[in-house]
Amino acid sequence: RDDGARSRDVSEGTILRALLAQSCVDACKALDAALARGVAVRADTCARVLALCQAREKAKPALRLLQRMEANGMAPSREAMRCAFFACAKRGMLREALVLMSRLDGEGKRFLGKDVLVRACAMCPGGVDGDLGLALLESALRGIMCGSWEPGSTATIRAQMPFAVPRTKDDDDIPAPLVRRDIEYAPGSFKMVCYNDGRRRPVDRLPLELYAPAHPGVIPFAPSGLTEAARYDVPHVPGAFVVTNLLTKSECSAIIAAGHAIGLRTDPGDVDGVTGASRLQYCEFMVWPQNIQGLWRRIADLMPPGAVGINARWRFFRYGPGTIYRRHVDGSWPEGALNEECEYVTDVSDGKVRSRLTFLIYLTEGFNGGSTTFYTATPSEPGVLSARGVVPQLGAALCFPHGEAEESPVHEGSAVTASLNGGETFKYVIRTDVLFNVSDI
Repeated sequence: RDDGARSRDVSEGTILRALLAQSCVDACKALDAALARGVAVRADTCARVLALCQAREKAKPALRLLQRMEANGMAPSREAMRCAFFACAKRGMLREALVLMSRLDGEGKRFLGKDVLVRACAMCPGGVDGDLGLALLESALRGIMCGSWEPGSTATIRAQMPFAVPRTKDDDDIPAPLVRRDIEYAPGSFKMVCYNDGRRRPVDRLPLELYAPAHPGVIPFAPSGLTEAARYDVPHVPGAFVVTNLLTKSECSAIIAAGHAIGLRTDPGDVDGVTGASRLQYCEFMVWPQNIQGLWRRIADLMPPGAVGINARWRFFRYGPGTIYRRHVDGSWPEGALNEECEYVTDVSDGKVRSRLTFLIYLTEGFNGGSTTFYTATPSEPGVLSARGVVPQLGAALCFPHGEAEESPVHEGSAVTASLNGGETFKYVIRTDVLFNVSDI
């Protein structure tokens, strides 16, 4: 073996012993010394040291190691960049964090996505709604929008007029509450098709329980084309739009009854800060291909070019009074499906089809609050975050970009506060996706 390989093995041995002892100081010194000698340390070893820097909130050593890696001609991995970014956020070092957020890789893509940004805001001193957390969010969104990466000391959230789509049919006959509660499914109508798919989940999240109707006729969807769908673009939120009349009132009631028949769960991590009670309730189920295709035919001509369908994997959520789904960015998903034997196929297209838009179906309306609220920078007013809500309309679907797309918006499911005129107390929604051919993304 050549001297370079032996030198790397000796250096990595020293670094790994420090990592095993959880000594951040020794690990940083050993890695810094190895890089200073031009040793080609493995990328995963560098990332482990930076992860320890993140855990110990050692932002300055993490930044120094990144600089040393690049001086040696090493391209830092996304994991290493993310760890340094989180370390800066934990120390309240906004200027340094924004420098990392502004970085692009060799293909012109951002090293750090908005999903990482939202997580970092929660790590700032004072938390996600503290001065530094809001300042980091506003400054980064402004930088992404217009290229100015100057940090502010805080940010103000300014609520804009909520966007409510016009109604396209006479609603005088709509009772309050809007959905029926007397729908019941026979025993055996739903079956579990997947338990614990093996994906890594946070420790406060339950394993997957995925269900499906026993046959395509269990949930009574109306014939395709019964509704007259229309599209309305959401102002000031690029790529977002609402499709009305996707579902009938009867279909919404049937889907809500299906969710309750399957059984609602609550994650241990979703608790009320005062009472300790879990609040956001959910279940997950598949929809048969025949039903999905029928829904798609109702709206296909309103979708962006390249869209090929709706994902059959549905996440059903119930928001009670005070429930809020905090600021986040939605991820992209493969095309899930049921085969003829009612078995779950995780990626039926074998990677050829993937989601690019969130498809959020509103099953209820008639309550105060409960908007889907988008957070955007206000270029003309540095330090101001605009909060723009979309008001839920029964049977409508809200679409917006997600995944690694630059325009993927930071948003939240805002709190339901009360019913209106004896109407709904709970907000029910389905989160699924609009699918595209990967070759067109």
